[in-house]
Amino acid sequence: MCGRARCTLRHDDIHRACHLTGRPLRSVDTNRDLTVVRRDDGSGGDGAVLQCMKWGLIPSFTKKTEKPDHYKMFNARSKSICEKASFRRLVPNNRCLVAVEGFYEWKKDGSKKQPYYVHFKDGRPLVFAALYDSWKNSEEEILYTFTIVTTSSSPALEWLHG
Repeated sequence: MCGRARCTLRHDDIHRACHLTGRPLRSVDTNRDLTVVRRDDGSGGDGAVLQCMKWGLIPSFTKKTEKPDHYKMFNARSKSICEKASFRRLVPNNRCLVAVEGFYEWKKDGSKKQPYYVHFKDGRPLVFAALYDSWKNSEEEILYTFTIVTTSSSPALEWLHG
């Protein structure tokens, strides 16, 4: 995936898209970036939290003085997440879901790149598996970030991604 998506979904749309109806749900810091759904650690395992996070993982072990690059880790390949230190430690407890209306993928044609918007024709949200982490900068501000877990392209999109 390219790292760009469209999301104007309301919280109740995200709640339904992630099949959380009937489960306790609370919201945290939902005023910017993309809203993710993560487990609510304080609810005994049943509840969920809607929380805005920045797309592009900054591992918690990144030095406070570093200027983070969100585009380095906006995707994590599913076949290697258990091998890479940045992702492996997140798999047990830092999984989340990201619901969007669609995403952009670019197809190269020589030196030109053509953007394509990928979405369901009926308007249903796309829901992606993701991993998240938190990082504290030199001002002691905590930034929550995530990376999308990717697999091989579906046959319908091989023409675009292949």
